[in-house]
Amino acid sequence: MEEKGCFDIKVNRSSKTIDMLIEGTFDPATVAEFVTDYRNKVAYLSIADAKQFKLIIDCKNMDVLTQEMIPYMENSFRLYQELGFDRIIIIIPRSPVLRMQLNRMAKRTSFPNAIIVEI
Repeated sequence: MEEKGCFDIKVNRSSKTIDMLIEGTFDPATVAEFVTDYRNKVAYLSIADAKQFKLIIDCKNMDVLTQEMIPYMENSFRLYQELGFDRIIIIIPRSPVLRMQLNRMAKRTSFPNAIIVEI
């Protein structure tokens, strides 16, 4: 059963990480909230700063993406690139479908340094 999507974004200056938690199934309204929160939390980072940070996205409880939501997720990848993140680590459950979706998005958005870790 799919649960409504939720998220949490924390900027950890000492470890130079941005830790995100993504859970459930997002709808366009949740995506809009996510984008606003993300932009507010990283607003102070310059491109030079972002290159020093590692973006860690915990998607262990994220549902497989619906066709409707794939373009939104691709736009999220573009958002991360826009600021200049070089490294992104996405943690997912063992799910060949989700892994394939995320790998495809990383390729389509030209994000070569996306590392997908299955646990």
